[in-house]
Amino acid sequence: MAAERKLGRGLDSLLGEARAHEGEEILSLALDQVHRSPHQPRHDFDEAALEELAASIRANGVLQPIIVRPGAVGYEIVAGERRARAAKLAGLAAVPAIVRRYSDEDTLVLSLVENIQRADLNAIDRASAYRRLVSHLNVTQEEVARRIGLDPSSVSNMIRLLDLPPEVQDLVRGGALSMGHARAILGLSDEIDRIHVAERVIREELSVRAVERLIRDGATAPKRRVTPRKPPQVMAIESELRGILGTKVRIEDRRGKGRIVIDYYSPEEFERLVGALRGERGFSRADL
Repeated sequence: MAAERKLGRGLDSLLGEARAHEGEEILSLALDQVHRSPHQPRHDFDEAALEELAASIRANGVLQPIIVRPGAVGYEIVAGERRARAAKLAGLAAVPAIVRRYSDEDTLVLSLVENIQRADLNAIDRASAYRRLVSHLNVTQEEVARRIGLDPSSVSNMIRLLDLPPEVQDLVRGGALSMGHARAILGLSDEIDRIHVAERVIREELSVRAVERLIRDGATAPKRRVTPRKPPQVMAIESELRGILGTKVRIEDRRGKGRIVIDYYSPEEFERLVGALRGERGFSRADL
């Protein structure tokens, strides 16, 4: 597979360090003709960092061309989306670009490897990029690790982050939880416990060591709320209704508003209860 072989040669070989190959030229492409690639693994761009790059571009221009390929409309960015975004912020109408005809597979690999090796991806986007490489290149995690120069355990641990609930992944993606916190939370098997501990980390500003102790000691379940005792008159009515209907009845009252909940445990009991409430005999569910 061509893309698989290229991955092992490194990013500079893939991108040619954004230098024009023989016979290529660097074009000036209008920014409104340049579009984001669907293979781009990065979802979040640091606004402050983009502003800094935009300021540099205003002063010095775009020093390194972006790489694009022809798209259905205009051009699709293969490498350099951050530069394109900053150029737009800087008020430029066009950017220097090299046009190459990459396949979908090559584009995927290039976009992923550029971000993995060059950009400060958050842990979740990085994990997604590794998993996409494994899936699309049909190779093992160990092979991906070897080809991008990482320890296999690093790739494996990163991909495991995708087992976290979406709510916890969002906290990692946004920087509220560190990679260390996330790995500690993976020590829990229950999804609700993982969410609860993640919330505690933020609320109580827990360190990674504190989270590890918390999980080791089993103190992860939220404290049960003490249910306020119902007024005696409400409890008396519940008891009376249970006696009349012959099943569990509870009244949930909130300042004069609420509901009466009547439990049933079989179709036959349902029919009996509805008949009792209507004061009818022989009432059937089909009559509803």
